[in-house]
Amino acid sequence: MRKRRKTAVLLAGIIACLILPACGNSGSNMPDLSALGAVNAIAREDGSGTKAEFEAMLKTSEDGVNAVATSTDEVEKLVAEDVSAVGYLAYSSSLAEDTIKTIQVDGREPSADNIRKGKYPLCRKYYLAYSGSLSALQQDFLSYVTSAGQQIVDENCVSVNDASTFLSDRSTGKLTITGSTSAAALIGKLASDYKTYNPDAEIEVTATDSSQGLTAAIRGECDFAISSRELRDYERELLTAQAFAKDGIAIVVNRDNPVEGLSSRQIRTIYDGDCKKWDDL
Repeated sequence: MRKRRKTAVLLAGIIACLILPACGNSGSNMPDLSALGAVNAIAREDGSGTKAEFEAMLKTSEDGVNAVATSTDEVEKLVAEDVSAVGYLAYSSSLAEDTIKTIQVDGREPSADNIRKGKYPLCRKYYLAYSGSLSALQQDFLSYVTSAGQQIVDENCVSVNDASTFLSDRSTGKLTITGSTSAAALIGKLASDYKTYNPDAEIEVTATDSSQGLTAAIRGECDFAISSRELRDYERELLTAQAFAKDGIAIVVNRDNPVEGLSSRQIRTIYDGDCKKWDDL
């Protein structure tokens, strides 16, 4: 009987060692974070492609979110204002590096090389999606984006193809493109460069979010939707999607936060609400 009790106590101790601390990083060295207090976890709004991909890749419920931002700029602003904040945004975003910083995830930094090689844990693609058959102008623009436009893509995030020669057919008309705030600025730069090949084209780019853009494309309210997330099954049945760029989801903290990196597990416990204080890490 005593032997059984000793065995049970030993097993309980082993289990406790395996599960505690709840927010730990399996023995990694962390700086003193006690001065940071409670974690202020910032997420994106429903409909955001960045939010959808973040939740899918980290398998988080985001039940621990303290604030919701409706744009990349707002995430940056909220993190810059609070030393205890953590947020996520597109790697390709232009950061105010004097107030916020990106950190490593699982020991990998969000760099173009790591994203290109798939070594960074939080990688995703950007898509242009459309309904039905392409008009001449739509086809011309899409051909540009996947050929010569890849140079512009590579200057801003990561290309999916090598840049190649493009000869426009000079189709006329107007294109309306709407969707992801993470990729809308890049599409705007591509549209401006495309007009050097085809000055007779008119292109209007509107930043909303991925879900709104895809819905607009399904309804025939725009020529292209910009999506920073994978299309859902029903969307793939109704739309054709063409990947035009790769990007990463960067984890950002305040410049005065001493943390330089977190594991995927630590990020998940923060956003699930299981890790309330920075010092628990």
